Amino acid sequence: MSRADPRETIEDLRRLRFPEAVAVFLAGSVMRGQATEHSDLDVVVVHSSLPSAYRESLLHRDWPVELFVHDPETLAHFFESGRQSGVPSLAAMVAEGLELPEPTERSRHWKEQARELLRQGPPAWDSRQLQAARYAITDVCDDLRSPRGPEQAMASACRLYELLANFALRANGRWSATGKSLPGQLELLEPGLASLFTDAFAQVFREQNPQALLELTDRLLDPFGGRLFCEPPRPAPASWRLRTPPRLETERLVLRMGEECDIPAILRYVRQNQARLAPLEPERPLDFYTPGYWQDYLARARVEFTQETALRLLLHPRQSQEVIGIINFSQIFRGPFQACYLGYSLDSRWEGKGIMFEALQCALDFVFNQLGLHRVMANYVTDNERSGRLLERLGFRIEGRAPDYLQIGGQWREHVLTALTRPE
Repeated sequence: MSRADPRETIEDLRRLRFPEAVAVFLAGSVMRGQATEHSDLDVVVVHSSLPSAYRESLLHRDWPVELFVHDPETLAHFFESGRQSGVPSLAAMVAEGLELPEPTERSRHWKEQARELLRQGPPAWDSRQLQAARYAITDVCDDLRSPRGPEQAMASACRLYELLANFALRANGRWSATGKSLPGQLELLEPGLASLFTDAFAQVFREQNPQALLELTDRLLDPFGGRLFCEPPRPAPASWRLRTPPRLETERLVLRMGEECDIPAILRYVRQNQARLAPLEPERPLDFYTPGYWQDYLARARVEFTQETALRLLLHPRQSQEVIGIINFSQIFRGPFQACYLGYSLDSRWEGKGIMFEALQCALDFVFNQLGLHRVMANYVTDNERSGRLLERLGFRIEGRAPDYLQIGGQWREHVLTALTRPE
């Protein structure tokens, strides 16, 4: 089937979808004259400003099109991230791309930036990176030398192709690539190297014979110290851990993070207390009283706790799973501030029994002594005297008043500002 001219296709797409774009670059194998019947059109679109960059795949005039949509700041970000990773995909598309509908001062500027980045080459690998790459390749080679069967040999060889090609390129100060672009980069490094790769891997796949591949691996690794089995420890970041959610208990209560099985009880709580809490809290989203909202809420709460940005707790009696209150420590700031905001609510049937005082004493002890925070801030509308008395009993100090602090019920309401610092 005859397809429309690529340039006319993207010009038409630009007029329909991106009339406000400040630059469009048409790139890819079609523009290099290397297309196959299934090739697509790679297109970089640059706007003056966007909320975020995005990628989109679509069909236009029988052409599959891959769109990479940016503004100047996201373009610069991806140029730099490509430079750091050694795989400058976006810069390569801009450098080689045909400017549509015609070159402009801005498109020429970005094209020259991309070309200069490609001319400079990637950051040189340091000894640690070289060691890590040699170790990873050695590990796969050990599996390849004595596989338990052809399936494992094939799996190991598949993993080794990109590892070994990336090493050959980066160790020698060249740009790397991914997938189908690797043979071309290998050929630029050394004429005939891509064919050596093809022959060596073909012997593994056809004959289950890894010898040629192991010899090729040694040839590429030897100038940099050869295979490496013994590697110094590589400690993971201390933050790479899934924190265990707390379960706090008092004489009458359990305080814990919610799970999906709690959603029916949470919905009963928020629906029963909707009218009473509405005058005291910001307006809720339309789906606040639906299971879907709370599924998302609980998922976000787990992420926030792991990232130490919030702690959201449910309250229930020790004898049942009925949700009777919520305590939130949100907007956790680290660094020199070590502070957060406190919010809470309690079922009307449990008021006047010291329940929230008991719960907050326990929760504040955890926040100060286990999370290591120094300061907790709690603010309340001026006519919420019950909350004011509770915070005073807990030791919170009034630090001032803030007119028009939060919009509640369509009106900007004055709040009393209080805070409690960690007891010395």
